[in-house]
Amino acid sequence: MSSSVNTYTTSSGSTAISGLISGLDTSSLVDDLVDAESTKLNSLKQQLQLAEWKREAYRDIITDLQDFVDTYFSSTSSSSLIKQANYLQYAVTNSDTGAVTATAGTNAKIGSHTIEVTQVATAATMSSTTGISADISGGSVPDFTSAAGQSFVLTVDGTEYTVSIDSSVTDVDSLQAAVDEVVGEGKVTVGTNSSGALTFSATTDSGVTSIAIADSSSNGALTALGFDDDSITSNRISEDSTLAEISAQLGTAITFVSNSETGDNEVTFSINGTSFSFSEDDTLGDVIDEINDADCGATIEYDELSDQLILTSSTTGAGTIMTAEDSSGTFVAGLLGTTTEGTDAVISYDGTKLTRSSNSIELDGVTYTIIDTTSEAATIGVSQDSDAIYDLVSNFVDAYNSLIETINDKLAEEYDSDYLPLTEDQEDEMSDTEIEKWNAKAQTGLLEGDDTLSDLLREFRTALMDSVSGSSLSLTAIGISTGTYSENGKLYIDEDALQAAIEEDATAVQALFAQKSTSYSNNAAVRTMTSSERATRYKEEGLSLRFYDILSDYVSTSTDSAGNKGKLLELAGIDNDGSNTENSLTNRISDYEERIEKEEDRLDTLRELWESKFSAMESALATLSSQSAYIDSLMGSDS
Repeated sequence: MSSSVNTYTTSSGSTAISGLISGLDTSSLVDDLVDAESTKLNSLKQQLQLAEWKREAYRDIITDLQDFVDTYFSSTSSSSLIKQANYLQYAVTNSDTGAVTATAGTNAKIGSHTIEVTQVATAATMSSTTGISADISGGSVPDFTSAAGQSFVLTVDGTEYTVSIDSSVTDVDSLQAAVDEVVGEGKVTVGTNSSGALTFSATTDSGVTSIAIADSSSNGALTALGFDDDSITSNRISEDSTLAEISAQLGTAITFVSNSETGDNEVTFSINGTSFSFSEDDTLGDVIDEINDADCGATIEYDELSDQLILTSSTTGAGTIMTAEDSSGTFVAGLLGTTTEGTDAVISYDGTKLTRSSNSIELDGVTYTIIDTTSEAATIGVSQDSDAIYDLVSNFVDAYNSLIETINDKLAEEYDSDYLPLTEDQEDEMSDTEIEKWNAKAQTGLLEGDDTLSDLLREFRTALMDSVSGSSLSLTAIGISTGTYSENGKLYIDEDALQAAIEEDATAVQALFAQKSTSYSNNAAVRTMTSSERATRYKEEGLSLRFYDILSDYVSTSTDSAGNKGKLLELAGIDNDGSNTENSLTNRISDYEERIEKEEDRLDTLRELWESKFSAMESALATLSSQSAYIDSLMGSDS
């Protein structure tokens, strides 16, 4: 951080009188006289800068501590040591993930299970018996002669083919040959309807589902072949088409009823008692969106593959009741005439037959999701995920070591009082690099031996060493030890010992870190507990909760029974909190600012005094000079 202390300059706005008569540089003399009195002001500004730097240094550590709390001592963090569920993690093995998936919860039982799926739970549906779209069909008899030399695009299941019509295409059979040549035989059947107009349809058992035709570029092949604007050019309806347009394409047309009030042709129907009304100008997409957005216990979709509109109950299982009824018109009757009842999931779990209405089944703390039937029993293994617990603890140790290293480094930095904040005059004589190095040195050691931070580290070390009431373990028992005295509390992990302790008794490891006080378990109330209550809570709680309490004492934004926030916040505050302006260092900074303002006022007054004196001197000298000149003139005239 680059900063400097401003050398004093006048703020009075007065103008000094130059020494025109005396020959003295009175402006410089006044500056020198005032500068001689500016030592106190410069010292105050330096103390102000040091206080601001110290506040910033504290706040950097406060931020680190609060991040540490949020990561390892928050009830919502996946890395939290106080969240007991983070210790109850299980690994699952599964021999048939295609038929069933398994997810172990925090109450899962360790062991091996078999599961056979003989039936998957399904939801009740309503749909059309067959495809609802009509085959592609022209409006008039084709004129092959006029179509000669032109082409059209035939799209089959998303792939476009260009069909050229040459002079050899003179009838339906030769057009079929032209189609087969580009698409392949046995995919698309070309025929005519009762009026002699051309039809295109997917050949039975060909596997083809969707076909459509369109002109190539701007030629009029389709017009010559008998297709006009009202002709059906796709065997699949479009969600962008209106109900009226779709009705014309459907194998069974929708019947609309005129609304006597609006005059619109409409269909109205209900799904599970929820009413819907649509005009013939609404699109199929509008219908689908409105039904799916409504809380009607069902969803609807158009399945292009099967060419069916399918209404599906929101719940699975046999006996699920879903109703859809026309109120006016024939939307339901025309498009949703076939009902398929839902089915239950049927499984065998460790040899016991179970029937459930849902495909999500919880057994022994494991949630099984049924996907498909099994050809043979799937084997599900549940074991303690010791690696996850190991990572939870080791990540905390790494973060703790990094944190205390940062704080210890600040405590060990030596402050050099020879490096005070620079004044502007000093900066003017230095290069940018020199200024940067000086300021870095001036900010070093501001927290040297700080009592508050030293107390925090001491409380950390004590919390780690003190036994936890009722726990059979300690840090050393699970392979975590402290380094030498010179390492200031750094923790070391014996990986094999920690892994073994977790595998032997993960519950005991959990208790060491996350055991709650039986007497005072409310974390939110810790700031207002009495010292006696805190002492009892401390003995009964696990290590992570002790850390939570300690850190609350130092960086909590909530107040204790005396109305104080965390100790470090009382010292330096933090952004986005009331302590930002209400803390000891900010109060000290405000005091320096007031004293600086008073000192600047004093120097302004002093400057004005010296300027007044020099001005009076110049005036007196001017008068004396005038009188001397007059006398000289008299004496000259006498001679």
